Amino acid sequence: MIGVILAGGESRRFGSQKALYELEGKPFYQYVYDTLVASSQFEQVVINTNAQLKDAFKQEVIVDDSRYQGLGPMAGIYTVMAAVPDDAYFVVSVDTPFLTTEAVNYLIEHFQGNTTVYRDYEQIHATIGIYPHKLKKTIKQYLDHRDLRLRALFDEETTYIDVSAVPGHWYQNINRPEDLKGV
Repeated sequence: MIGVILAGGESRRFGSQKALYELEGKPFYQYVYDTLVASSQFEQVVINTNAQLKDAFKQEVIVDDSRYQGLGPMAGIYTVMAAVPDDAYFVVSVDTPFLTTEAVNYLIEHFQGNTTVYRDYEQIHATIGIYPHKLKKTIKQYLDHRDLRLRALFDEETTYIDVSAVPGHWYQNINRPEDLKGV
């Protein structure tokens, strides 16, 4: 399984590049990267980003396919699938710096070959999930038709794991600087 950090967004709501924003002296992407590596579950961990940010990271970077630049998480997942073939991809957005190895390992334990994502009582956390390689062709079709909803990939075989199975607020998505207050 490949660990994928999606770090190519424009961070408009945040006001500066979230991937590089430092929390206690460490950028968001480094928190997520360190967590994935510490889980010891991945053959490789890569960062997917855009051409403008490609030199900002110390780790291996895969730049979005030029045909799909700016098209969000689905473009990032497709790009990594095309660049690094594997059976499955653990995908996490860079704006979840509180992700824990426990949460990573728990989701992997429940992966049985189909799309597997976390959810809570309000929403599906589509950018904390496992996407099987068999979706690559489907993802390309959605991208070509500019249907960019990750939820379009979910079907009756999708496994949903409740975030409450793992203690804490590790799944908190940081969209604005004020989301960090009280953390």
